[in-house]
Amino acid sequence: MGTLGPDCGSDSGSDAGAGAGSSADSHPDRPRVLGTRELCSTRIFSVHQERVVLPSGLEQDLAVVRHGGAVAVAAVGANGRLLVVRQYRHAVGDWLEEVVAGRLEPGEEPLAAARRELEEEAGMRAEHWREVSTFFPAPGFCSERMTLFVATGLRAAGPDRLAPDDDEEIEVAWRRPQDVLASARDAKTLVAAAFVLRDGAADSGLT
Repeated sequence: MGTLGPDCGSDSGSDAGAGAGSSADSHPDRPRVLGTRELCSTRIFSVHQERVVLPSGLEQDLAVVRHGGAVAVAAVGANGRLLVVRQYRHAVGDWLEEVVAGRLEPGEEPLAAARRELEEEAGMRAEHWREVSTFFPAPGFCSERMTLFVATGLRAAGPDRLAPDDDEEIEVAWRRPQDVLASARDAKTLVAAAFVLRDGAADSGLT
């Protein structure tokens, strides 16, 4: 969970000009970005307001959350159960069970981030890693791109494990993937459970 930066909640940005959306200008059916300004930033994301021209010619202001990317880990034990972590999510006001996940540090490769998050959040390391999907969790307003890995050959990290973030209070549990798919309320966890069930990881452990 990110802590809001000192300038979040106030309009601290300035007009960046028409060049801000050059990637959106490369296709004739995409909106053309006239300008963008940063409204606020945190240690995890920034919020921008962009003025765009839709293909119909209509001009519109859109709010966009810019995010540096994240990873999720479907960690499967030898018995086929899926490792989940229970943590409080203030945005929805409830505790959720989710697969291990976290943001990319600047310059960090997705696999390195996945290894780090598994150790920080669950105290586990894995011998086998497989990248299975990359997807957008909330493309309606956020640029976050998430890479999903299946991890097997699990073992405890030991006393030298990486510690979780100071703001993370986490409980670790093991669930049958079909139970996770039936009860999860978190999108990345639903995706992870579906991949595990589709690929037979719940039966073989993939070890």
